[in-house]
Amino acid sequence: MLYEILSETFKDIVDKESSSQLWSGCGSVNRMHLDGVDVVVKFAQVPTQLTHRNIIQSDFALARKLKSYQVELAFYQQQTVQLNEVCKVPKLIHAIQRDHTTCLVLADFAPEGFNPKSELSIAHHHQVLNWLAKFHSYFVLRADIGWQEGGYWHLATRPDELQRMAHGELKTHAKCIAELIRDCPYRTQIHGDAKAANFAFSPELEVLGYDFQWLGSGLGIQDVMLYFTSVFDNDGLQTNADNLLEYYFSMLSDNLSATCSTQRTQDIVTSWRELWPVVWADFHRFLLGWKPDHFKINNYMREQSHNALKLVRG
Repeated sequence: MLYEILSETFKDIVDKESSSQLWSGCGSVNRMHLDGVDVVVKFAQVPTQLTHRNIIQSDFALARKLKSYQVELAFYQQQTVQLNEVCKVPKLIHAIQRDHTTCLVLADFAPEGFNPKSELSIAHHHQVLNWLAKFHSYFVLRADIGWQEGGYWHLATRPDELQRMAHGELKTHAKCIAELIRDCPYRTQIHGDAKAANFAFSPELEVLGYDFQWLGSGLGIQDVMLYFTSVFDNDGLQTNADNLLEYYFSMLSDNLSATCSTQRTQDIVTSWRELWPVVWADFHRFLLGWKPDHFKINNYMREQSHNALKLVRG
């Protein structure tokens, strides 16, 4: 079906290398040569049942996944041209949506020197945090463009996992924790899946971000938290989290100063800093309901959840 869709727009279609599969059989990512241009084609067709050993997909979960690809398509169609003046994202060449199928044709960033990296230094972390600070600052003054709540783990979008979750304080206070995040007056658009695998780096350490299925309203520190979970174990978090969080806030303040007053900038940073343990507790709650033995659950996460629970207990 992919080639049928592409042939309606492109005459010369050449596969460059074998495709990689999207999560749990939801489609494929293909590097191709279309009418003389190097591209990456993200083709999504969500099956009724995922090919995942731990998941039996409910109708609610199916609808969530389908919408995620629609959100990403709309982002590339409506936001990327102006956003690329602030922080680098792939260029959209062509987009198609039909029923439960979406197809994104994006300029291949590899020939430009951008590639994912499996081993990241502090310098790489700084550049990702700088990219996130620019992204969040850009969207602070803009209306919602993605999910009403960005990210794939927030409470409203995970009723199945909450029901499966063992009894405990994080389950008891899940609603209060979610409300602290949702009711924060200082919101932006978050990437929503800001793991290390969704960033590419040039040899000069310029950063490009991609995969925007979970873009939506939220707090910038939700992206920072998720990025940290993708690059640090417990020891790494204990050693690096505080310093890197302050680096992010310094970059955020610098970028916000171009469009916000000094007082508003201070209010945003203060508000988000106070909610740092809360966004960890929110993700911790999701993991406990999804996969309670997940390797990302560690002492740093537990400590942050403990601090969040102290806040909600009053």
